[in-house]
Amino acid sequence: MKVSLKWLRSYTPASLPPEELAHRLTMAGVEVEAIYRIGESWENVFVGEVSDLKPHPNADRLQLATVNYGEGRTITVITGATNLKVGDKVPLALVGAKLLNTHLPTPEIQEIKPVKLRGILSEGMVCSAKELGLGQDHAGILILDHAATPGTPLAEELGDVIFDIDVTPNRVDLFSMIGIAREVAALLEEPLAIPTPDYPSPGPLTGSLIDIRIVDPDLCPRYTAAIVRGVTIGQSPKWLRDRLTAVGLRPINNVVDVTNYVMLEWGQPLHAFDYDKLRGKQIIVRRAGDGESIVLLDGSTRGLTSANLVIADAQGPVAIAGVMGGADSEVTSETTSVLIESANFNALSVRRTARSLKLLTDAAHRFERDLPRELPMPAIQRAVELMLEVAGGEATNGIVDVYPKPAEATEIFLTPSEVRRLLGIDLSAGEIRRLLERIGCKVQQQDGGLHIVPPMQRTDLTIPADLCEEVARLLGYSEIPSTLPAGRPPEPTINLQLRWFDLIRETLTGLGLSEIVTYSLTSRERLGRLLGPGAELTGASSFMASTIEAASEYCLPRDLSQLVSARFAPLDLQPVELVNPLSADNECLRTTTFGTALETLRNNLRIADRDVLLFEIGRTYVPRLNDLPEERNILTVVAGAYRSGSSWGSRLENDFFWLKGIAEVVLDRLAIGQHSYRPLRHPIFHGARSAAILVPGQPEKLLGVLGEVEPEVRTAFDVDQPALLLAIDLDLALGLATSQRTIQPIPRFPPVVQDLAVIVGAEVTTEAIENLIREAGMPLVKSVELFDIYQGPPIPAGKINLAFHITYQAPDRTLTDSEVATLHNKIEQALVGELGAELRR
Repeated sequence: MKVSLKWLRSYTPASLPPEELAHRLTMAGVEVEAIYRIGESWENVFVGEVSDLKPHPNADRLQLATVNYGEGRTITVITGATNLKVGDKVPLALVGAKLLNTHLPTPEIQEIKPVKLRGILSEGMVCSAKELGLGQDHAGILILDHAATPGTPLAEELGDVIFDIDVTPNRVDLFSMIGIAREVAALLEEPLAIPTPDYPSPGPLTGSLIDIRIVDPDLCPRYTAAIVRGVTIGQSPKWLRDRLTAVGLRPINNVVDVTNYVMLEWGQPLHAFDYDKLRGKQIIVRRAGDGESIVLLDGSTRGLTSANLVIADAQGPVAIAGVMGGADSEVTSETTSVLIESANFNALSVRRTARSLKLLTDAAHRFERDLPRELPMPAIQRAVELMLEVAGGEATNGIVDVYPKPAEATEIFLTPSEVRRLLGIDLSAGEIRRLLERIGCKVQQQDGGLHIVPPMQRTDLTIPADLCEEVARLLGYSEIPSTLPAGRPPEPTINLQLRWFDLIRETLTGLGLSEIVTYSLTSRERLGRLLGPGAELTGASSFMASTIEAASEYCLPRDLSQLVSARFAPLDLQPVELVNPLSADNECLRTTTFGTALETLRNNLRIADRDVLLFEIGRTYVPRLNDLPEERNILTVVAGAYRSGSSWGSRLENDFFWLKGIAEVVLDRLAIGQHSYRPLRHPIFHGARSAAILVPGQPEKLLGVLGEVEPEVRTAFDVDQPALLLAIDLDLALGLATSQRTIQPIPRFPPVVQDLAVIVGAEVTTEAIENLIREAGMPLVKSVELFDIYQGPPIPAGKINLAFHITYQAPDRTLTDSEVATLHNKIEQALVGELGAELRR
């Protein structure tokens, strides 16, 4: 909100210097972000009076203007402007002044110097508004008020101080000059003079000239209208144009300028219709019909839906309520009768309409902050008064006020003890009353406290705590003594989820991975690429619909691929879409982290050929019927094909087993010891290099998925090398995690390590072999470690060679060779008998 100090002082003295006034406002919670001074750079620029005008003897389009600038001083300057006449008061810039040169291709500040034009010396210039930085008009010289005194520095005549105030959303009253004036008057305890409209209205009853109906009172609680007939459209008077220009608005014509002026003065947006263009002489406030459209004042055609509130006449929409008017009823130079609208619209409705249509107007900015319902009446009365003053004509008798359900006044009960409890200071009821009356509250002392009715413009005052805040602001926060809190401090709360997340981050960064943070917003196109090149998302299929409910239970037995899809990549579900996305790349909430992970991998691989090892702890959003989406916490690890080796320039290949090691370390830090891996066939993962992570239970539960990305999928993301993905369901994992650890003493007796190599069918899992070794070797098998895998000659086709380190150890003795040999032989026989293994010697 830009506030002109000159304009502000028409309501209240505001006697402090600008910097001190800004400080007082800021310390009271009304932050002044910046102070601008209009005219600060106008050195050597004065008020001048044109005393003579003559044609230039050597140029048809130039004039010689003799200008008096006080104390008998005159100067002749050359100008090409044609709007000057003798007696005009104009800005006169002398040699040395620095002004904007608007005649250059790119305007820039230049110093005024003596110059000869067609043989005659000009030692100054008369200035346009644009050259002074007062607007965009440079078609002619700026004509000053006739009361201006020649020789007065122009900064004293036109200069101003502009405060740029950051208004918080709850203080809608501060979106107006009168609101700021009320605030300044209350803080400085100075008088306040708010204009009281007073105008004749000899015309016929307004209600006989226009029929107003509110079809949807939930979206338009109040609608007022007035009619002014016989207006003359033209330029606004200088004082009105100056005030609008000072706060950044461009004057248009006297009728439109009045509506803008009152919006700035009172904070109530208005709209002026050409009354003669309203078909059927009706105003109907209703929801738009699906398929309706309107041509707006900016020339654009907008399609409407039933979510949009419109102002309509007998044949169709003439304005989008609270946002922008229509071109069909626009005020033009031919307009002679004007209908002024001052209404109250539902804040949420205006906000949604403005955002969906991308029309962020000053009116919508105010309406979406929930204006008070009492505001339309004083604003429209002021508008009628000003319109009669600047555009002539006559007002019809009365104002049509359609107000189906008047708002009830808010009454708040406040006691001095409550003020003391919240602020820590002792104030009497009388002191509190005097403070609150300064902001316009009506206060009655009774029942041992204060019954307070806030002023209509202070919609933010609803509970006793709000009034205590006002007491503190008016008293001054510096007046509140510093006191230590009494009583025992509250016990700190521990967020276990964040602690586990931090532990996971620490673990993965210690393994050489880098954390990434990607947007939760994505696009349907990006999600579709996970289905392969050129694929697109469709709708919820029967396949996904049948598995999504079961996925919330993490459970098997089910089709493992379906369950992985449901938990980590439900691509057959329609994602939750944004009504008004900022871009097509961020149009919906992601249902999987895989798309953003692969895209981030691709971006990093463009600048590095190795060590692209990334992880993210993020959320996915899975839609639910008639409910908010389910939010799932997912750990995602994505990696390229290579990492640096131990020697300079060398590199190692990242494969499925390296990724499995990453998962093992994470699960070990969470103390999730009992988990297993099951081969997986899934469209996103390579068929022979992926697995699901399961945890035991009745039945088993899906904890995660890992593997190499299917080549077609990574190609869809422009990843030109093998890529690895790991996803762990943190919601399940943290439910299984524990900080407790079982501590065992260091064994007193040495272990015995034996190697065992077997040839088995390629379909036999390492897990099955390890489990059988442990079972057959109980209780002396301490650990089983796979250390070699081989396929190829001379191993028969369809077979695989696996080699294990088996560690034997007893807690109470040193094992003998015969004991180890017997147990080792038992294990070999079990592998041969149960798995059909062939032993390699």
